[in-house]
Amino acid sequence: MLVGINKDYAIRDVAILSHTETPGLGSKITEEAFTGQFIGLETGDVALSKDGGRIDAITGATISSRAVTEAIQEKMIEIIEKLSN
Repeated sequence: MLVGINKDYAIRDVAILSHTETPGLGSKITEEAFTGQFIGLETGDVALSKDGGRIDAITGATISSRAVTEAIQEKMIEIIEKLSN
């Protein structure tokens, strides 16, 4: 994945560079309908809606959706902590 964040620590863009997901199901993590949901979000909002966040999971691919959101949130927290020190 490639995730850009702006100076206010909100997501600027998300790109899935490679994956091994099932074509037509989990592979939807690469589509704008999914990745576009992240744009403008801060760390507290980067979670699936069923987990209190603002990201709608891909129907039938909740595990893939959760993996992407958790990876993005964890890395954002790590980067923000490093930049804040």
